[in-house]
Amino acid sequence: MNKTIIISIITIIVFAVSCKNGGNDSEKIKKQIEAYESEIIEIRSKIADLQHQLDTMETKDVGGAILVGIETIKPQHFVNYIDVVGNVESDLQSLVSPESNGQIEKVYVREGDYVSSGQLMVSLKTDVTDKSINEVETSLDLAKTVYNKQKQLWDQKIGSEIQYLQAKNNYESMQNRLATLKAQLAMAQIKAPFDGYVETIFQKEGEIAAPGRQVIELVNLNSLKVTADVSESYVANIHVGDSAIVTFSSFPNLIIKAPISFVGSVINPNNRTFRIQIDIPNKEKLLKPNLITNIKLTESDFQNSIVIPSIIIKNDASGRKYIYVLSENESKYIATKRYISTGASYGNKTLVVSGLNSDEQIISQGYNLVKNGSQIRFK
Repeated sequence: MNKTIIISIITIIVFAVSCKNGGNDSEKIKKQIEAYESEIIEIRSKIADLQHQLDTMETKDVGGAILVGIETIKPQHFVNYIDVVGNVESDLQSLVSPESNGQIEKVYVREGDYVSSGQLMVSLKTDVTDKSINEVETSLDLAKTVYNKQKQLWDQKIGSEIQYLQAKNNYESMQNRLATLKAQLAMAQIKAPFDGYVETIFQKEGEIAAPGRQVIELVNLNSLKVTADVSESYVANIHVGDSAIVTFSSFPNLIIKAPISFVGSVINPNNRTFRIQIDIPNKEKLLKPNLITNIKLTESDFQNSIVIPSIIIKNDASGRKYIYVLSENESKYIATKRYISTGASYGNKTLVVSGLNSDEQIISQGYNLVKNGSQIRFK
């Protein structure tokens, strides 16, 4: 009888009593509940006693042998990982601003739009520049006519050289001035520096834009990378090209295996770490900049190793590590204490350096019930 059944019985009884009395005799119902609660306590006590007897019966057989679980040691591949937290970044993420001051005349995009490189996103008012260009173009036409006339005369050896040179200089100056004004006109247009998505528009039409003051945030999701800071204690173990496993809490089923593309050459003096970078694909556009990631970096890799569950390893008073192995003595199975030397640990597994051989059987369940020389049995 478990807790759920007991509660159900109380509910039924209370409902029955309530129906019988019309719900008026509340004191009587409360006393009934107290009585049943006392019975529940007594029943729980009896259940606990029976469970203890059952545990004892399952633990020992007629001969007093302790029931345990065993595991046969087989050489296996063991990788010791370093777990670090990383951050997704985009190689192409920019806060775009104009090259000149001016009032925003028109915003051609909306947040979320995809734009191509060179596409016009914002234009500034250019009334003054437009008028200057018109004036210079008119002057340029005159300067060109004068220059051509002077050149014809000069080619015929008519007129002075100074008149020809002045006309030529005036014409070229007008050309340069027009080119400068057109460059200023182009600076009043904010164009996409690369393909990407418009993430944020910081300023609206009519506001004043200026160089260095961001107007649009643009991001490309095709080229992403994961960066992380790794403790300097692992600096000798991490190299460019080493395999890394990247997972995401937001996408539990997404696992990316990629090589380390960059390892920093400088240790940060503030937190004693060095920086690494891993380039990752993002074809389906699932990943976003600033997404938190979990990264497994390979510290060491062991082939054909003896690996056991970490939980079964104990320490004696002197700090030496030991486990219990299965031994046979006069047709009886006993638990034998075995001292071991261990190496790296990861997750719930530990590498055994010495003290244990392949094909030996270790006690992996019930190890807390035995001691050296205990008679045991197993399924």
